[in-house]
Amino acid sequence: MTTDASPRVLVVYFSLTQQAARVADALERALTARGCDVTKAAIEFTDERYVGKLAQLPMKRPILQLASILPAQLRRRTGEIRIPSEAQEGEFDLVVLSSPTWWLTTNMPIRSYLVSPAAKSAMRGKPFASASVSRRYYKGNLKGIRKLGEANGGNLVGETHFVVAGGQVKSMLSWLAYMKHGEPRARVLGMKMPPPNLKPDFGLQARSFVDEVLDNRVG
Repeated sequence: MTTDASPRVLVVYFSLTQQAARVADALERALTARGCDVTKAAIEFTDERYVGKLAQLPMKRPILQLASILPAQLRRRTGEIRIPSEAQEGEFDLVVLSSPTWWLTTNMPIRSYLVSPAAKSAMRGKPFASASVSRRYYKGNLKGIRKLGEANGGNLVGETHFVVAGGQVKSMLSWLAYMKHGEPRARVLGMKMPPPNLKPDFGLQARSFVDEVLDNRVG
């Protein structure tokens, strides 16, 4: 990434509630501002076992619908996905992943991408970085991405996490209310709620992360 040509960067993401998509957008803006040629690719979750329950927003019964994928998540299973052509071919200097955390680990769509031939082709011998997007816990997600990315022949050069405001209980109630109503709720069970989604400074965090990766980690 020290050549005269603009570094080519692939940003891969999956987003159920559009929060990881917002992070991917922020990463794209930061990378573009640093002179990178950015290709962004959204993984589509097409697995008929789950997509009907998870694709609804707002959700009628968010706890039950979200729990439908819990057994598969705990077993680190993969599922059916659609990989856009942008993430299936091309020579990239850096791959960046924006990934929600599902039930303490890497979500099934991103996991499925990382075990695909397309990911192996994109990541082999290349640096990669990862960003976890979660309500609270993120270490399992980053660990899973690191393990699978390195198995693809990639070299981890940076990782970060984006979390929401509020403590464990209130952030959960705020997020579940958002999933049920499709919009933030000021109060739940008589309690004032923190915002359910990304903190307002997530764009600044994305820029700092990109600067760290490009300046200090990628040679």
